Formats: sequence, structure tokens, C-alpha cells
Amino acid sequence: MQFTAAQQSLRDTFRQFMERELVPATPAFEAGQRSIYPLIKQMVDQLGLGFEADKLAQAKPARSPDAARPHDPETAALLRFAQVQLAIEICRVNPGFALSYFASVGLFGGNVRSRGTPEQIARWVPPILRGEKTGSWCLTEPGAGSDALGSMRATARLDGDSYLLHGEKTFITNAPEADYFLVYAKDDAGSVQAFFVERGTPGLETSKPFAKMGMRSSPTGAVYLNDVRIPREHLLGGGISDRGHVRTSLAAERIGLAVMSYAIAERCFEIAVDYAKTRVQGGQPIASYQLIQQRLARMYVGLSNARRIVYDTGELSVVDACAAKLYVAEVGSFVAIEAIHILGGNGYMEEYVVERLARDAKLVEIGGGTTEIQILTIAKHILA
Repeated sequence: MQFTAAQQSLRDTFRQFMERELVPATPAFEAGQRSIYPLIKQMVDQLGLGFEADKLAQAKPARSPDAARPHDPETAALLRFAQVQLAIEICRVNPGFALSYFASVGLFGGNVRSRGTPEQIARWVPPILRGEKTGSWCLTEPGAGSDALGSMRATARLDGDSYLLHGEKTFITNAPEADYFLVYAKDDAGSVQAFFVERGTPGLETSKPFAKMGMRSSPTGAVYLNDVRIPREHLLGGGISDRGHVRTSLAAERIGLAVMSYAIAERCFEIAVDYAKTRVQGGQPIASYQLIQQRLARMYVGLSNARRIVYDTGELSVVDACAAKLYVAEVGSFVAIEAIHILGGNGYMEEYVVERLARDAKLVEIGGGTTEIQILTIAKHILA
């Protein structure tokens, strides 16, 4: 892909930070020896990612999601490129780090920003954008995964001027260390609502980080709600009763996960190509063997198609977000596993990175809606 001078400058700035700060820190993050959140704050500060925080803290913004978007098309396009490229540069090094960061600023911060009252936006969004606080988006439950809304058991019972939240959430990114929780529960009328809960509120507890196959830099855990009393003003937007915004959030998450898978595939492909050129067997580099060339060619085909999806400058519909996530997630896993095969025994070792990236890639086929859910959603749209 050909970048403009401005795009190239942004990419270089992001990549230099990741190589300087994130690469050496990743082993300790993966081993659970060091928290990722101080480096998230450092990244926000050094890359200027929290530039809108002060404005949001002082202003009374409109509740429309379009209110904060730049009206100049060139500026808007460059901003979207910056968001995509930042995600790519982080995920090339450590997808788990990206998972936690974007869950905080996107799933928590983005929902508050698009659906919250002006007072809620001013209170909860700026600390998230500055990296001073960490947010979590609490939707999934032990018995409510793919059918998160229909099977939801968490309740919010109105009690005077407060709500009492009761239930359990699981597989929640950032839960063990988050400061803010956006919790989805059913009110007395059976409507799904979202509620702000801050760490330290009586009745709120979180688990230790789960032991996981991949994304080990990102702490995942459970959230326990035992009649957590919160005031009415902690009801997102004053009450939405709108399942559509959850589906919109899931669509945005799926686009983000597609970007993550592309970045994993890109990095694994680069490692595989470099290795194939330098690894000598039978007196010649393995890249000279046609079966290795075939693997590399098929990897490139998937990567090339995925690239066109993630750099698409337009906004994707819900169904196209599902299609993007379905396709690119499978490409990410495919390219990562092929890279391991090309590297052989070295590919199975942690030193060569592709082993970790392959483990991370698998989450994208599960999280944010499984492959089966993407297929069902696409089919439903086609046949409607």
C-alpha cells in the first residue's frame, strides 16, 4: 500500500514507539510480571492520543455520535487512518496490549461518548482518553455469550432513587484492574440498560486474571454484582432501552478485531518471508522450494485481500462488519499457522514470536461474536 507523506509520518511515529517501548516490555506483560496500564498512559502522553480530553471535560457536547467528528474530509480520512494504523502497529507487536487499550477507549469510552449525557461524558470520558483510568465493557455472562441480550440474567431493580445491580459478568477485558465498569442489566420492565459502576462501590467485586491460551498481556476476568447500589444518574444516557446501540458497539468491535487479525497476519508473513530467505536446507534457502513458495503465495493472497478491508476509508454496515471480521479473522489464524509451519521447530518456540501471535489470533475467531454468529448474521441479511 502506498502511503501519503502524512500517513507515512504517522506510521513511522507509531512504529518507533512500539519498537522502543512495547517490544522490550512484552515478555514481562505476557508473563504477568508487569502491568500494561502505565505503558498505556505513557503511550497516550507521548503520542498525543488524549488530545480531546480537556475539551470534553469542559464542554457540553451534543449527544450525537457525529458531533465530535471533523467536518473536513481530508482531516477525517487522516484521523481514521491514524486510528487504524495505531491499532496495526500495536497489534504487530502485542495484540493483548491493544485489546485492553481499545476496550477501554472504544467499548467503554466510545459508548459513553455516543450515548451518555453531557455530564456523564465530561465525568467519565476524559480520564479514559488520557490513560489515567481504565474502563471495561460488561456484557457477557456465564450463560449469555452469543445470545448476550436474550439470555441476560443480570438485573437492575429500581429502589427509590437508586438501582440495585445483581448478577455476574465474565470474560470481561480489563475487569481485574479496571476503574470504571459499564454494566448491562435488565431493568424491572425487562429492558436492557447500561449502568456506570466505579471500583470501590460496595457489592462490586472482580476476579483475578484468568489463565488464557493467548492475549496474556490483557487481563480478563469476572465481575460480581451483589446488590450494588448506584444512583439514577449512573444510568447511561438517562435510559436508552435500545438494543440497537449494543449491536452497533459489537459491529465497531468486530471492525477493530479485523484490524487486529490483519496486523497479526502482516507480521507473521514478514517473519515467514525473512526466515524462508535465510534458512538453508539441502544447500539452498527454503524459499527456493516450490512448496514453500506455494505457502507464501497463499498467505499473501489472504493478506492482500484483508489489507483492502482494513484500510477501507468508508464506514461499514453491521453486516459488512460481520463479513470483515469473519474473513480477516480466518486469514489471521491461517497466516499465523502457516508461518509456524514454514519456521518449523523454530516456529514452535517463543523466541520467534509467531507462536505467540498464533495463540493471540485464535481469540479473534471467538471474541466479539463467534465465526458461527458472523455467518448467521450475514445469512440473515442476505435472505431478508
